[in-house]
Amino acid sequence: MAAILFILAIVFALLAIYNHKSADKQEEKFKNRPSIITSPSSDLFKNQKYAIINILAFAQGANAVSAYSDEANRIMNQWLSKIGLSKDEAERSIRISMSYSPERSIQIIRDSLVEIKDKSFVRSVYRDVERIAQISGDEDTIEFIRDLFNDILTH
Repeated sequence: MAAILFILAIVFALLAIYNHKSADKQEEKFKNRPSIITSPSSDLFKNQKYAIINILAFAQGANAVSAYSDEANRIMNQWLSKIGLSKDEAERSIRISMSYSPERSIQIIRDSLVEIKDKSFVRSVYRDVERIAQISGDEDTIEFIRDLFNDILTH
């Protein structure tokens, strides 16, 4: 019986060491991210790029006015170019995001944008998302975007 407990203690100790090293690697990965985004296509992780495109698409899809707006499409295309995503990648990301519950999609977007250290870069994303929301004229969407980015920017 004592031998079994001793073996279990060793196994748990090894698991704890492995988890600690794994957490250190993950922390190191985020610690080395740039404080200022100078080249979004290389400075951002894929999940952050997808979060930007998904929140833009969320705002653009608020209603037909913004969905078919030339200005909203131009903003979306500028961001695709800026972050180095193809239209196919963006469509795939949006499709996957739409397969989740709205709460889960927004949580993923929020968590990914909070990871970005450069708050002025996040504010530039916010300005364009808010502009698309304003094009839609949907007050609920505008207010939701403001609240979401207020939360993101205060983290």
